Amino acid sequence: MPNHGAILPDIKAEAERLAGLAASQGISMRLMGGVAFWLRSSSVRKPPFARPYADMDFAITSGARGRVKTFLDEQGYVPEKLFNAIHGAQRLNYAEPEGRWTMDILVDELSMSHRLDLRGRLDGPEPTIPLADLLLTKLQVWQINRKDLGDALCLLADYPLGKDGDGEIGLDRIGAVLGADWGFCHTAERNLRTIGELWVAEPVEGARFDVARQVEAALAAIDAAPKTLGWKTRARVGERLRWYETPEEVQH
Repeated sequence: MPNHGAILPDIKAEAERLAGLAASQGISMRLMGGVAFWLRSSSVRKPPFARPYADMDFAITSGARGRVKTFLDEQGYVPEKLFNAIHGAQRLNYAEPEGRWTMDILVDELSMSHRLDLRGRLDGPEPTIPLADLLLTKLQVWQINRKDLGDALCLLADYPLGKDGDGEIGLDRIGAVLGADWGFCHTAERNLRTIGELWVAEPVEGARFDVARQVEAALAAIDAAPKTLGWKTRARVGERLRWYETPEEVQH
């Protein structure tokens, strides 16, 4: 029987409940998107980057698809059956039964301006995808907006740069991803510089870290990270060929 009564009235609290419950049941389903940043970052909860949320985003593994569907059915969420039948190999959509918010679920990867493979990244102890991957989901956006810049800025304001999986933003993970994809690397470096500029204009009061210095350190680590042959070959072409995708918003 669907458990409609378990759904909390606040989207942020509900996303935390769902993500925590999925993790406790060993389901490879982790929160991403704006609410994930809210959950992990105190800076994003206050001015100048606090904002409301209208939907929640999750990433799952393809192998967990069946368990996720059963889990969400049990929690009272309503599948968008036609959308899921057409796009279910890459993406699923669900709705809160009273229409208060929607849920977008990505399978195995985020593929927008660039591709971020999340396989092997969805079974950690936290209810969200790892910090490095959270940051990369924003750095991959070519036509980035203030909302995405603010989320990334706040994560850099709240967490040290370090090793993956240690409660730090894993530079090893970021270097490995960007060192294999020149286009993704080029976009990420551009966005990091913009984040540094935004920090100068709109700093977060009481932040643990100076984001300008965090940006400098991240850029230095990306520059020093090993690069694949494919990265080096594509780098020689540079901006003469478009290096990012412009995906259309899927209607649902």
